Parts: sequence; C-alpha cells; structure tokens
Amino acid sequence: MTEPGQTTRVTVEFEDVDSYGIAHHGRFVAYLERARLRYLESHGLPVYPHGCVPVMYHLDLRFRKPARLMDALDVSVETLAVDDFTVTLRYRVRRAGEVLVRARSVIAFWDPGADAPAPVPELFRKRMAAEGSDL
Repeated sequence: MTEPGQTTRVTVEFEDVDSYGIAHHGRFVAYLERARLRYLESHGLPVYPHGCVPVMYHLDLRFRKPARLMDALDVSVETLAVDDFTVTLRYRVRRAGEVLVRARSVIAFWDPGADAPAPVPELFRKRMAAEGSDL
C-alpha cells in the first residue's frame, strides 16, 4: 500500500525491547522522530529553520499490536494540516502492511531570541500545505 508523504524503514533492535522481546512503547517516539526528520529532508526543509526552532507541542499514539525484536517496521508520515503557528502530522507504523501504531503530532515553532512562539516558516507552509490540502 502506498501512501502520501514519506516512509522510513526501522528495525526493532535489542535495546528497544523488554524482557519479553516486545518493543517498549517509549521507543516508538524515537521511531516517529526519525521518520519526521526524513520527511522534512524529503521536502527539502531544514531541521533547524532560520530564526526559530520546531518543538513538539502535542503527541498522541494509539497502540494496536506489539512490535517484536528484529521486526522491520515501516513508519509513514504525512501532513494533515498547517496553520499560522503549527504543523500537524499523521504517522502509521506498519509491520508487513499491518498497522501496529497510529500517531499524530503537532509541531509548533519557537523564537529563542524573543522566548515566544513563532509563526510557521513560509518555506514549511508552502511545501507542507500542498500535501495536506489533498487529504
């Protein structure tokens, strides 16, 4: 199944699992973050936009089935919405096409100099809104 956005392959490693061989729920945040960075790269977007920094404003994960040691996971990311101050992304973590985890994140931007929220950079708005408008 192909999806809009970007898909990143992740392998569940030994350090990711508990004594039962099941991936710890906290490791999925790292998998999502890795996929998000690849997604930005695929859109030609900087990890550190000039004048502001992206920060996690909200993160929601819905677990359906466990991942296990050495599972090959496909983590897909797509834009759901872009507004003046945030970008909302949707994620799916799959093993052999089966959805294990669904997630959403809201990324806000922060101006460290002003110590205040910053608007979504125009480059992000243009490149990410185009994908989100088709959903």
